[in-house]
Amino acid sequence: MGARNEISGGVTGSVVQATTVHQVVLGGAADLPLPRQAPARVRDFVGRAQELTTLDGLLGDTTVVTIDGTAGVGKTTLVVWWAHRVEDRFPDGTLFANLRGHGPSDPLPAGLVLSSFLYALGIPDDRIPAEVDTQVALYRSLLAGRRVLVLLDNAVSPEQVRPLLPVTPGSLALVTSRRAMTGLVVTEAARRIPLGLFTDDESAAFVQGIVGTRSAELVRACARLPLALRVAATQLASRPDLRVADVIAEITAHPDEVIGFGDDLSEIRTVFTWSYTSLPPPLARTFRRLGLHPNTEVSVPAVAALTGLCAAQANRHLAALSDLHLVESIGCDEYQLHDLMHAFAAHCAERDETAEDRREATIAVLAWYARTASAADRMMFPGNASLVVPLDEVDEPAVVREAYLWLNSELDALRTALRLSEELGTHELTMAIAAAMRFLGFGSRAALRVRAAAETAGIAAARARGATAIEIAFLIRRGDTHQDLAAWTDSDADHRKAYALAEHLGDAVLRGEALCALGHTAILQERYADAEPFYRQALPLLRDVRGGSVEAVVHTNLSMITNSLGRYAEALDHAAHELEFRLAIGSPLGVAHAQHTIAVALRGLDEPYRALDLCKAAESCYRADMAWEQELARVLKTMALLYWHLSDRSEAARCFAEATEILSEFDQTFQAFLMADWEAAQCGPDASSPRTSQPPRRL
Repeated sequence: MGARNEISGGVTGSVVQATTVHQVVLGGAADLPLPRQAPARVRDFVGRAQELTTLDGLLGDTTVVTIDGTAGVGKTTLVVWWAHRVEDRFPDGTLFANLRGHGPSDPLPAGLVLSSFLYALGIPDDRIPAEVDTQVALYRSLLAGRRVLVLLDNAVSPEQVRPLLPVTPGSLALVTSRRAMTGLVVTEAARRIPLGLFTDDESAAFVQGIVGTRSAELVRACARLPLALRVAATQLASRPDLRVADVIAEITAHPDEVIGFGDDLSEIRTVFTWSYTSLPPPLARTFRRLGLHPNTEVSVPAVAALTGLCAAQANRHLAALSDLHLVESIGCDEYQLHDLMHAFAAHCAERDETAEDRREATIAVLAWYARTASAADRMMFPGNASLVVPLDEVDEPAVVREAYLWLNSELDALRTALRLSEELGTHELTMAIAAAMRFLGFGSRAALRVRAAAETAGIAAARARGATAIEIAFLIRRGDTHQDLAAWTDSDADHRKAYALAEHLGDAVLRGEALCALGHTAILQERYADAEPFYRQALPLLRDVRGGSVEAVVHTNLSMITNSLGRYAEALDHAAHELEFRLAIGSPLGVAHAQHTIAVALRGLDEPYRALDLCKAAESCYRADMAWEQELARVLKTMALLYWHLSDRSEAARCFAEATEILSEFDQTFQAFLMADWEAAQCGPDASSPRTSQPPRRL
């Protein structure tokens, strides 16, 4: 699944060093997927002949092109249209990212964008490094010798863009921004194309395509701004009872609505106010409430929460606003606003709603995100330690995949919702949203930094709320995240702080969990003798927790520790206790895991036949549920070593080959362990270390 698997308790993940980036590329060019990520192009594109000619002339002669212009001028429309037109000139794919440089959500960090690009180019999540510099090296190595078009939309600064740029001839990056990217022109030799307002002819042709007639007056009223022209012309086309002169009169009857966006950005013109005031009151209320949403992409259920409407009413309102081009449909029950339109909606809410109503609506949509994210979290981590926050129940996703996809698709909204909940001081919502961000452990290592930041917010909210037990849980989680980032000092500090708070609180279970977390760090660093006392102290504190499942995990880790220290009889005893708990719980997959733990201990005691029988039983169980392929690979590794010890070279080679094939998609770290043990086994029947095939288990 990724760098960290909390459902099974496994720890995979690795750090890909910059000097070995070529080693992690999967095969040659023929093996790479072909991403085509450009959004759909508009059907009524007009004009921009000069800019299109300029772009055509730059093909093959430059690596970076910047297109800058005021908000709503059509930068994205131009770039997407041209990208589709020249797609065949870039046979190795098209990458696209909305960098969210302007809008309600925070600008996207380069690490998250690079992770998504690397994944699109065929790099598995657990092979994507956490460090941006290493990501850049891998990304540029992948693009070398290939022709890829990279669309970087809505950038806020050259610094945000630089890590995402290709540097070798053949590929091309198109960067759009409201600001002139002078830094890229100076340091990256970028070619700049400033994009101005439509010409009079372009404006007239655009209006004619929507309403069927040219109107110089409407063009002047909209100041030749494409976004304003689209909104006004669509509104006019939807009201056949009105003449163009009537519309112009209505627009000019309103005083200018000046909304400052900064010294370098444009102002919204009176046409937006006219369009808004032309809406029926219920529809106008829904529109302005969209300005309180934490993202420019909105879903029907979220808008229902924001407005207090039922889902069917919210859907009808959004469809009506889409017909007027105030929002755009982007999928089933999904819509988006131009960030300029989002800002205008927020202005309308500021003007036409009371502060109390705005706060109430904002909290309502944040609560919807908190509840829905919590439900998805429970689906992804059944039976795993969760933070209980007093929120109303919502319908849970039907399957784990559905939950994971929703959380990923709403990541930008969740990040912004977390920030807004902090600003509003709604600590319960902050804790709930932060707790649900643990799904980021399944993605790339770069996402772990976002998870750590969310857990930091959760710690602060719990402390402000006086919820010490939840603060401890967040400290343990953040320490776990630091473990996955190999930030051992930070991890140790969090877990020791958690232990001290748990001791002060007098909570034996939380003390035990903190001790296990400290022991886990020692295991990951292969300090088995240091790890053992932590688990020994934790064992009596965690008896009967979660039906014995926690005690089973402690015995698993003690078996692994004692096995690694050469105390095989003790390892077997702990493994037998694990099996006892797994049988009592009634989990077939848990039983399979315990059988493998016992087999590893028996191998150390030189009982290969008994060990092999148990491995075969575990193998059969894992093959029946291929979601556990990594566990199957570990069993196959143990079987390969056992077969080699029994001089059955063909079966040993078969098991080793299958384990390697499975792990090629998952776990580079364990692959290295597998290779080392396999090479050691071939040196002699007793040369291979009895190191466990099992990873340490988190609670």
